[in-house]
Amino acid sequence: MKARWWLAVLLPLVLGGYLVLSPYFALRGLQVAIERRDAAALERYVDFPRVREALKADLHAAMVKELERNQENPFAALGVLLAGGLIQAVVDSLLTPEGLASVGTGKDPGEVGLEEVRRWRLKWQGLSRVFVHHRNDPQTGLLMERQGLGWRVVRLVLNP
Repeated sequence: MKARWWLAVLLPLVLGGYLVLSPYFALRGLQVAIERRDAAALERYVDFPRVREALKADLHAAMVKELERNQENPFAALGVLLAGGLIQAVVDSLLTPEGLASVGTGKDPGEVGLEEVRRWRLKWQGLSRVFVHHRNDPQTGLLMERQGLGWRVVRLVLNP
């Protein structure tokens, strides 16, 4: 009888503790993977195909919005067309350990040390979503979602 009672008390506590602490453990694992430049570990914490496609779509939408603002300038369209070819290069540079470490710092990937990831903060956006951001820029960061028992980055949110 006592064993069932302890199980009834302990099980919800352990489950609740896991639900609350697991994104922090995933964030710490992501930080360590970035600092060590560990590609295999990064694969566990970042859904690269999903992040890549969302980032391309966001950058393309930003370019179209910029074109709409500068409709009176005939060279603006040409500039946007030429910049369209650079989207892949920008995405590739951001999806590296250096690029991820630079998120929210306002600096280019080569200008920031990998230890900047230690300054990331976590903000809950529901039970299965958290937003990871640099403490200096709460608008730019990484969106992590619960996938099974773990957490993975599914989107890179850039400050407009």
